[in-house]
Amino acid sequence: KTLVNLNARPLGRDTRALRLGDLLYFHQPGQREPDHLMVFVGRSHFESEGDDWVVYHTGPLDGGPGEVRKVRLSTLVLLPAPRWRPLASNPAFVGVFRLSIL
Repeated sequence: KTLVNLNARPLGRDTRALRLGDLLYFHQPGQREPDHLMVFVGRSHFESEGDDWVVYHTGPLDGGPGEVRKVRLSTLVLLPAPRWRPLASNPAFVGVFRLSIL
């Protein structure tokens, strides 16, 4: 939350505004750590398909430290758990943010 509030500017809730390095911000009240960020990286050097990759850290999993994962934006909008869909209709999706240094 601090990173977004002090070091980024909002671009709205339309993911078509995303550029490399932009952040997707989710806020999910009721969780111990309600603020979540994903970073848009675009085309992957490791995957032959897609130019809409995002990376994120899962946070702690089953008592462990969690892990970094990657997923395509086009996959996120279809997730069974709607709270992670980066859509304007999702109240947990705060929006797209660009770091002030970019």
